Amino acid sequence: MRILILLIAMIACSLAAPARAQDAAARPEVAVVVVTLDPVRQVQVRHGRAALEMLGDARWGRFTLAESTLDPDLFASCRDDRPDRGLDYCVRYYLTRAEQPAGAPPSVVVAFDDRSDKAPHRGAGEMRVICFGRGVAPADAAAQDTWLWPDSTRVHGVNDWNRDRDALAACIAAAASEPWTGLRQPDVD
Repeated sequence: MRILILLIAMIACSLAAPARAQDAAARPEVAVVVVTLDPVRQVQVRHGRAALEMLGDARWGRFTLAESTLDPDLFASCRDDRPDRGLDYCVRYYLTRAEQPAGAPPSVVVAFDDRSDKAPHRGAGEMRVICFGRGVAPADAAAQDTWLWPDSTRVHGVNDWNRDRDALAACIAAAASEPWTGLRQPDVD
């Protein structure tokens, strides 16, 4: 009886998997530019790029990743900025001023950084990810400032890896939903 229940569960899961994958035409299209901040480590960058690559996978991805018209070097001066001190202004300043072709998919800048000193420690080597859209303020601040754990792919099975992909997908989706509301102006203190 247990074998029959296990077999039925396996069949149900295998039938549900294609339903979970979105048709490529139904996936939102987004152009992503990755900015790596100075403190981030190579293993963190590789993990972030791998998660991004999975989100754009042709079969199982959540987005159709379009070729960005923005050169990552446009944001070179932002690499020294810290997320809590000037990064938001720097990235949004250049992003809101960048010329975009009519009908282009939303542009999102994804910044990879080392763990925030203020964040609770969740796991060794965790990294911070901040997503920026073309608005002057985040659409969902909590989703657009998240964290990933590079060891999630090799420790504790797939739950942590799925959490990382979900967090990055939510970060990108929230940033892509930001409407362009004009140029980012200097902060007034």
